[in-house]
Amino acid sequence: MTTTDSTGDGERFEDQLERLEEIVASLEDETVGLEEALGLFEDGMKLAKSCRARLEEVEQRVLQLLADDGGDGVATAPLNGGDDDDDDDGGEADGSEDSPW
Repeated sequence: MTTTDSTGDGERFEDQLERLEEIVASLEDETVGLEEALGLFEDGMKLAKSCRARLEEVEQRVLQLLADDGGDGVATAPLNGGDDDDDDDGGEADGSEDSPW
């Protein structure tokens, strides 16, 4: 694969996610001082925003690839943890169905 999984600042998405998990663990540590916690929280918010933006970009890319494929009966649906077992594949992919997007 020729594309890289990096964000706009060159850092890989997985690395950012790992750093975000480290920040959360640090914030849960009761020995972290207020000023350090505030700095960690600020860094975490920036990382979360960057990760969210990257995921949205990937989602748009997947939708574009599905659309470019001609849509030969391919219907998209939000991932909802499998709560709904509606596998009729007859739904429209134009957003007319209930969708969180």
